Amino acid sequence: MIYIYGDSHGVHSFKNLHLPHVNNSCNSITMFRIGRDNSIVNFDKNYHNKDSILCFLYGEIDCRCHIQKQINTGRNEDDIINELITNYFNTLKNNINIYKQIIIVGIIPPTLQYDYENLHGPILHEFPFVGTDNDRVRYTIKMNNCIQQYCIKNNYIYFNPYDYYTRDDGTLKYELSDSTVHLGDNSFFLKKFIELYETIV
Repeated sequence: MIYIYGDSHGVHSFKNLHLPHVNNSCNSITMFRIGRDNSIVNFDKNYHNKDSILCFLYGEIDCRCHIQKQINTGRNEDDIINELITNYFNTLKNNINIYKQIIIVGIIPPTLQYDYENLHGPILHEFPFVGTDNDRVRYTIKMNNCIQQYCIKNNYIYFNPYDYYTRDDGTLKYELSDSTVHLGDNSFFLKKFIELYETIV
């Protein structure tokens, strides 16, 4: 059985997945929160056994909103990212003790602010974007590189099928989105995930 834990991207990216799974994703949960609280939202280790495939998908909100907010307080960009990833993986290790495989999904490319505002009107508050498009692309790349290294170190699977969804400038191909920040057409994501799943089972 596959158990999926994530933010709203866990819902959108895995919708219509025709494999045995339970989706325990919860909207608006940040990677920061997972690491800070040493707790995975909706996670109960009693549900899992040696055949469980655990899939985690967090970090887009952090890249879109919170990293720049921390930089604005004077903190160093790389220190913020390293702390986020370190605490996140520590939470996973502290809470999970039985499984067949752990899959960490990379972070989706950021939405170009113009694409969002062209459809929804100007953003008149600090959300949903904090930082320039280039900044958010850079944060996402750095976060994904760091996630990949931690996966190698911990013998987890790093799953990142997002090249297909990424423009040359590093932002999300909006025609494949849900018109906000999620995948709309997730067929390629599911195709690559099923291919990965078949190598595990």
